Amino acid sequence: MRGFISFLVDALVPRSCLACGRQLNSAETGVEFRLPAGSFPGLAEFLAADLAFELGAGISVPASVLCLSCWMRLEPADSMGRLERSGAAGETVPLIAPFFTNDELLELVRFLKYSGGRSAVPALGWWMAKALGDYLESLPAHASAAPLLVPVPLHPSREKSRGYNQAFLLAREVAARLGISVESRMFCRIRNTKSQSKLDDSERTTNVAGAFGLLREDLARTRNIILVDDLVTTGGTALACIAALEKAPIASIAVLSAGRVRAPCRFSGV
Repeated sequence: MRGFISFLVDALVPRSCLACGRQLNSAETGVEFRLPAGSFPGLAEFLAADLAFELGAGISVPASVLCLSCWMRLEPADSMGRLERSGAAGETVPLIAPFFTNDELLELVRFLKYSGGRSAVPALGWWMAKALGDYLESLPAHASAAPLLVPVPLHPSREKSRGYNQAFLLAREVAARLGISVESRMFCRIRNTKSQSKLDDSERTTNVAGAFGLLREDLARTRNIILVDDLVTTGGTALACIAALEKAPIASIAVLSAGRVRAPCRFSGV
């Protein structure tokens, strides 16, 4: 019976590419594929992972969200980014992301945030975990000890409307893949800000300033914090979160996201 239900759900779920709309086929959703020349590092391993999204009760569907051609159009970030902090004597914060933001990545994130697209989480989380794993391996042992993933919080009213916090879902996926901890109660959103996607760069700065409050200083104390969000554009949201977290004596902090802009993130006003 369970097998029949799984088959039925799989048949009813449209398996088309989010970016181009083309129907996905088995050569692009499973382990049987021929990777074109010029593929970026990690793509073969990712495709072979054959990711699935759990619906519950032991039922899952393939977490196939892009066709092979559109995966190929994603732009791997060729180096780690930095968030530049004003008023901090040139101090920067590591910004870890597997991709630069482009149209294909934006389609994935919009699907996740605005269309109930939880099936995008396994794919995005796989790449974020790979990027974070590479970053942690590059650090000295003391600097990479006991990292704690902290998702950027949504205001309670927005989370209720959406049904979930996409940053938490991504953090949980990354945590499960790397065997590290995630903490969603570290701090909260104390103002219900406007959506950053609808604002220009200068408006984003003002929109999130002072929007977050630290709830659990005891959890933040002396930990290596990895702040998790879906995308980093101006860096305003991440740095507003960092301002709240730094009320506790954290050991270190870095930011993890699925995508970032190519230009260095310069942000003032926090």
